[in-house]
Amino acid sequence: MTTNSNTTRKKSLKVYLFDDEKAIIEDKAAATNQTASEYLRNCGLKRVMREKPPADLIKVRAYGGAAKSQLMQLRHLSKKTNDQQIINAVENAIALVDKAIAAAFKIKLESDKDDGVCSLR
Repeated sequence: MTTNSNTTRKKSLKVYLFDDEKAIIEDKAAATNQTASEYLRNCGLKRVMREKPPADLIKVRAYGGAAKSQLMQLRHLSKKTNDQQIINAVENAIALVDKAIAAAFKIKLESDKDDGVCSLR
């Protein structure tokens, strides 16, 4: 990538936007004292973007998140019973969901405590 103040850029890139998206980009550019072109160029060239995960991993995260949500509700209800065996089983299931999601996305888990129960950080 060359940057020479004596030359003019001659290549363009067409971007399709909705009216509201265009307005947002122009507002953000103006807020940083840049033209829309400068703003988009800086966003595209200077930021490190992560690769979008494949659709199947997104589904794993969605289903895992839904399962964890249900388990969290079950944990709340199980605490009202004071049945420690049920509470432990639900907490272990939550930890397994976290581990499955973490493994799918290659995320490192930190243990909350030494009882083996982990959660995403």
